[in-house]
Amino acid sequence: MCVHTPRCPPPSAKDRTAAHTIALHAEQGWSLLCNGLVVFTDGGELLPPGTVLEKDLPAQPASPGPRQSATSAAPAAGPRSPALAAGSVR
Repeated sequence: MCVHTPRCPPPSAKDRTAAHTIALHAEQGWSLLCNGLVVFTDGGELLPPGTVLEKDLPAQPASPGPRQSATSAAPAAGPRSPALAAGSVR
């Protein structure tokens, strides 16, 4: 696909994102490179055969932090409207 001299790196190369941009859609968050690679602004990549490469995510903690119980996570009930309490909604 590439017609540049020197040729752009193939999509299987480690430096594949150094290829020239042939279509930029910043408003949609992606660019098409001349080697067929689609690069997303979040760091993800889509190789020409459709293989998805996710961006490197930070390591997740081995165990999640303490969980809140359903009762402690629920917001406190506020005062009800006198009209609703009396059932006089029309």
